[in-house]
Amino acid sequence: MSTQRLLLAGGTGLIGRALLDNLLLTDWVGHILLPVRQPQQWCAAYPQLAADKRVQVLTYDELFASQQPVDLMFCALGTTQAKAGKTGLRQVDYQLVVDCAVWAKQQGAELVSVVSALGANRRSPFFYNRVKGDMEQALEQMDLSRLQIWQPSLLLGERDEFRLAEHLSGWILRLPLFGNVQALAGERIARAMIAAVASVSGLGSETEPESGPESSVMRYRVRDIKRLARA
Repeated sequence: MSTQRLLLAGGTGLIGRALLDNLLLTDWVGHILLPVRQPQQWCAAYPQLAADKRVQVLTYDELFASQQPVDLMFCALGTTQAKAGKTGLRQVDYQLVVDCAVWAKQQGAELVSVVSALGANRRSPFFYNRVKGDMEQALEQMDLSRLQIWQPSLLLGERDEFRLAEHLSGWILRLPLFGNVQALAGERIARAMIAAVASVSGLGSETEPESGPESSVMRYRVRDIKRLARA
């Protein structure tokens, strides 16, 4: 089985941390580029991960200035308007995502798997959903070989910062009767993303969203995530 060289953008967040942990459990990951804002602090906080020779920790500036072959890109970048303001949210959830995808494509990446959001729509009355819609459109226009877009609802799990509205809503929306609006743990989303990438890369059993294949672009929602996380 061939080993894969990965870019993991947003590897310090809820889904990103779960992606990193689960990717290191596979037998097909050979190298992970992990850009973070403060590499020294991250390495001090996670010494076991930092000591893993498959993980290369660097800043985003160092990443963009480098030339390194990449097969796949996972992206779980995201912030909130409350934390970063509108300008900061767009910088992270749109611009940084697109910049990472452009860099990965230039390095040879044939697949990009990115976390978006349920309700992503460029014409949405909600700023957050408009940003996610803009990001999705920008990636689609890049003519990537394969693009997987993940559209979960609310996320469950431990974060570095406490989000009260998300915490309260999550207790209600975790019930399965809410269908594609059901809140899911970041861990389940990470497992589903890895299963889907492994499938199309010839590293696992074949999977596709309930809606069926959409040429080079595939969108996965809550029901897809639940099914794939069990695979």
